[in-house]
Amino acid sequence: MGKKKKNNNSNNATNIENNTKVENATSKEIFVFGQTIKHDNGTILHSVTLELLNAAQELSKHYDKKLKVSSVLCSTENIDNFDEIKKTLYQKGADKVYIIKNEKIKNHIGIAKAISELCENKKPEIFLIGATTLGRTIAPLISSKLDTGLTADCTKLEITNFKDEKKLVASRPTFGGQLMASILCKKTPQMATVRPSVLKKTDEIYKNDGEFEEFYPNFEDFNDPITILNREKNNNKFSSSLENAQIIVAGGKGLKTEENFEKLKRFANLMGAAYAGSRGAVDMGLIDKEYQIGQTGKTVAPRVYIAFGISGAIHHIVGINNAKKIIAVNNDEHAPIFENADVAIVEDATRVLDELIEELEDRMPEK
Repeated sequence: MGKKKKNNNSNNATNIENNTKVENATSKEIFVFGQTIKHDNGTILHSVTLELLNAAQELSKHYDKKLKVSSVLCSTENIDNFDEIKKTLYQKGADKVYIIKNEKIKNHIGIAKAISELCENKKPEIFLIGATTLGRTIAPLISSKLDTGLTADCTKLEITNFKDEKKLVASRPTFGGQLMASILCKKTPQMATVRPSVLKKTDEIYKNDGEFEEFYPNFEDFNDPITILNREKNNNKFSSSLENAQIIVAGGKGLKTEENFEKLKRFANLMGAAYAGSRGAVDMGLIDKEYQIGQTGKTVAPRVYIAFGISGAIHHIVGINNAKKIIAVNNDEHAPIFENADVAIVEDATRVLDELIEELEDRMPEK
């Protein structure tokens, strides 16, 4: 009888193990880091979070069983309008929302530690993080802790079959922007950071409610190695509004001088547009790096993008791929940017800029 009882217990243990495996197999998740920003009117979600939620829903459909899309909230500050934030996450693509809570979370080290513990507990299949300053800081810390790979600054996400497994294909520019590399991660979670404004948000409402879970990480033995001495806000409004600008005028090496970049700025003011520059212009010292668009700068998605004297190497095109309309002015008829432009003007960029400014100023009402 003792032997039989032992076999029954063994069978029960096997059943429990099998049930656990089935449960885990049916509850696989895609994590999306829900980055929040303190705004004048309260806490808001960073736009890249909404872009990633929409992308995660599309990725989840390509698995044999649809993955659950879960947004992970973890902040150093209290989210005062949490119910509103949570509802927005559901509406934009979250099936579940995790909120990580611990008073010892004071900076990016604490955020990375807490999220790593959640990942160890829930074992997501994929983890997407916005390539913001915070995202770029915590993503490598998390991937190192979880002993997994990380593809940084991605511009495209897909699912493919690889050795009878579904795998995330994360694509990004490489070799100075001359090639696109498609990268697969050997382990899970398959991690990637994605640049803001590269992917599209959905205008549709996914749902108004969903699953919710509070997670309390263990910080008993945690000694924060960083002390914040001071915080300074960047009040550069041109820079901070670039990613959301509807019209952008940008200059490249073809403008040649600081004087011509002052003209670009004046033209932008007359147009009610934001102004920016290429990496070449930044390297020449014609414009500050905060205004740079491209692979090593900002990614934008304006309704209209006007490029003056920009050749259009691939590392710049990566930054403007989602522009609705591209107008390019360059005196080189073979400039690569013309291949991506909706309107191509073969002319000296400075001359065109002068004529446009004159035309707009003539239309201005006299004071």
